[in-house]
Amino acid sequence: MTRYLICSLIALMLSACQSFPGFEPSMPDWWVSPPEDNSKWLYGLGEGAHLNAANQQALSNIAGKLQTTISASLSRRTQETTISTSDYIDRQLSSEIEKVSLSHFEIVKTDTISDRVMVLVRVDKDALVNNWSRQLNTIENELAKLLANQQISRFQWWVATRHFVSRAEEGDKLASLISGLTSKDITPYLAQKLRHATSQHPLSVKIKGDRTLINRALIADLLSQGLRVDDCKKCDLIIDYDTQFSSSVLFGENIVKMDFVGTLTDGSGVVSSSHWKVSAASVSGLDVGKNATQSMAVQKIKGEGLWKVFGMETK
Repeated sequence: MTRYLICSLIALMLSACQSFPGFEPSMPDWWVSPPEDNSKWLYGLGEGAHLNAANQQALSNIAGKLQTTISASLSRRTQETTISTSDYIDRQLSSEIEKVSLSHFEIVKTDTISDRVMVLVRVDKDALVNNWSRQLNTIENELAKLLANQQISRFQWWVATRHFVSRAEEGDKLASLISGLTSKDITPYLAQKLRHATSQHPLSVKIKGDRTLINRALIADLLSQGLRVDDCKKCDLIIDYDTQFSSSVLFGENIVKMDFVGTLTDGSGVVSSSHWKVSAASVSGLDVGKNATQSMAVQKIKGEGLWKVFGMETK
């Protein structure tokens, strides 16, 4: 009986100590003084309700270090750090860490204190750079293949280059990341190379349609994309459209409808076609109603873009 009372008292005392506000369990040495980053490894601490949450926090910690290191390195080399570059590094590092973490991060230490999991993880710098380099090399090969492609029409080639712009920019930003984390001075050039290729031989485009307002909108859209509008005999692209008007009177107003039929044709044949309608009401006569429908067509072109208006799938 006495032994039972003594054990009970000891248990109560231990419980009281653990609940006492000033009592905290001792932290492991690796948490208090984590290893310093070096030429091979980046270290990060994390804690969470479970191991996965702790790992993610540790990797976020490493991503923050990477952003600081890369931004400082790029700033020293260029003497200027733009907001866009900083924003990109925030987004890119977050996604890149998620990719490499599955195969390139290691759990060095782990412990559980007060139902919280604590970890020390490290990421291999060389593995991270190699992963970025492989991605960059893939994009470089894709661009080289695209620029050398002569199996498609010039218009289809131009469309493909337009779709590749974001991919080229991604490659340039990967080059900046690699350059910022290593001693390699890799100059981003993919987007510039792509722009140069498309500007060397701008596409010739001919418009077949007799509505002045619509033609002006089409020409403005084409010129904004670096395309040349011409009365060429052998054009890279022909934009052909036809409009038909019909009208009725309702409560003293002219209801004018315009049917629009458009086709895009390149050297290989019809690329796309579309058929749509707009309508407008006017109390001032048929001609005013026709002009109103044309203005609505212009707004449609400006709002949706030339390619979509002519039924072409856009990305």
